Amino acid sequence: MLERLSPKQKNFLIDVINKKTARINILDGSVRSGKTFVSLIAWILLIAEYPIDSTFLMVGKTITSLKRNCLTLLQNFTPDFSFSISKKEATLYGRKIYLEGVNDSRSENKIRGMTLTGAYCDELTLFTEDFFSMLLSRLSMHGSKLLATTNPDSPNHWLNKKYLNRKELNLKTWKFLLEDNYAMDQDVIKEIKKEYTGVFYERFILGKWVTAEGLIYRVFVDDKKSHLIDKPQESFSFISIGIDYGASKSKTVFIATGITNSFKKVIVLKEKALIGVHDPEEIYEQFEIFYNLIFNEYGKPNFVFADYGSLGEVITKGLKIRCIKKGIAVKIENCFKSTINDRIQLTCQLLSQKRLKIRSECKGLINAFENSIWDNKKIDVRLDDGTVEIDYLDAFEYSINNFAKYFVVPK
Repeated sequence: MLERLSPKQKNFLIDVINKKTARINILDGSVRSGKTFVSLIAWILLIAEYPIDSTFLMVGKTITSLKRNCLTLLQNFTPDFSFSISKKEATLYGRKIYLEGVNDSRSENKIRGMTLTGAYCDELTLFTEDFFSMLLSRLSMHGSKLLATTNPDSPNHWLNKKYLNRKELNLKTWKFLLEDNYAMDQDVIKEIKKEYTGVFYERFILGKWVTAEGLIYRVFVDDKKSHLIDKPQESFSFISIGIDYGASKSKTVFIATGITNSFKKVIVLKEKALIGVHDPEEIYEQFEIFYNLIFNEYGKPNFVFADYGSLGEVITKGLKIRCIKKGIAVKIENCFKSTINDRIQLTCQLLSQKRLKIRSECKGLINAFENSIWDNKKIDVRLDDGTVEIDYLDAFEYSINNFAKYFVVPK
């Protein structure tokens, strides 16, 4: 295991062994740079220093992500580590480690009253500021330490502004880049670098805390012809329709997307927009027309992923009833929204890998890709002031986002 370490990873561990760490220790930098790997070795070393009755905490965005990113890896490192997701507890060298996820709105309350000797945070920029502040207050034992990993975010993120930029704090940082991970093949590193563009490249590859500004989909704008097709030649594993329900000043948009075998390509097949407020029955009628157009030209659509909310839930329920009555056998579900920036990142990745193609007739979506910009008055927010057809982007994202995890690695 140790022979895989790069010089930068070794230097970090030497700092840990020689007690040249701080109360707050943060490893940041690019994706897949070995931050988690070396930080977990450091976590083992830190825990071993403390008395057997010491108490520790490991935290991730969710318990599931904590297990995937850290707990399973720790179990591979040493047979002395064991964990139980159901109990939300682990043990290492006889020391108890509590496990928690910050996605739960009650998570901050769950750590109130704890007295901790050490804490480990996975993907710290995904935490809320309140949770992190409460966590630091729980580290009240003599010599308590926090160890955290993160990718950079906006320079205005609370972690950067209120902690990393404050020199008076007992805090140290270590930066790692892709090239610092000797376990990664050079060809794989080249492929990973191709997966990111714009602000995501600067943050997740160059490891910079930079502001999102300017065009969002520059990779599309700079080489538009390569992303457009007249008619697809591929066959599809399935076809998915995304629906964004419009309010008074926006559009209700249907977008049909074809997904090829093994999620290799995403092809936008057709779009339809209803301008203004529409009676639900009219939406159902227009959906039926759109569905039949797709069916006749490309084959049976398999999924429909619809926007949700108080109004959306009602309209979607009615759409399901309408489809049953009309004998339209299609699975209709709520879309998985995730964060808008996660959706943007997925789209940019597909564009940069030349895996996303759009039929030239889809003018609304093409226009949205050409003109979408970051809001210069807000942090990491896509401008939505009516000047850009955001409804088309939402409907497209809904059509693929339920399958996001299958697109991440090219098949």
